[in-house]
Amino acid sequence: MNCLILIGGKSSRMGTDKSLLNYHGKSQRAFLFDLAKKYCSEVYFSAREEQIIDEKTIIDSYSFGPIGGILSAFENNKNVAWLVIACDMPLVNEASFEILIQNRNPAKIATAFFNPENNAPEPLFTIYEPKALNLLLEFIKLGNRSPKKFLQNTDIQLVMVNKSRFLINVNTKEEFEKMKNNLTTE
Repeated sequence: MNCLILIGGKSSRMGTDKSLLNYHGKSQRAFLFDLAKKYCSEVYFSAREEQIIDEKTIIDSYSFGPIGGILSAFENNKNVAWLVIACDMPLVNEASFEILIQNRNPAKIATAFFNPENNAPEPLFTIYEPKALNLLLEFIKLGNRSPKKFLQNTDIQLVMVNKSRFLINVNTKEEFEKMKNNLTTE
């Protein structure tokens, strides 16, 4: 299984690149990279052309949001499962990686956490199996772009947890400051 860290968003609400924010003594993308290396064979960044970091960068050739990054990862290697994680989830940790991986069901299209905040699967911290590729391609051919809707309409393994705080994403400067303050007082 490979990992894809989604850093290709424009971060327009934040006003600065969310992957470079520091919650844990290093940039969020470096934190997630180090974390994912413990669990995945290869770790890559999904990015826009101007964000290339190194050879571990997969350029999003679709440019229509996270689903484009996921498709680009499968174009890079369609024979492996992809654990996809968004860079704006600062509370993701070893325990959450382990829960997702331990509950993985390769017989399904994907394994995703149930996110009670939106009463739906969380598409941006999910393991997508190789068989998801053709279904994703069919999905976008119909004009769909939402990975959440994809998961809602696909045979997935849904992971329920009592505490899902790690699924919180941070999109604005105010949310960043609040999260940073909460992390330093914990």
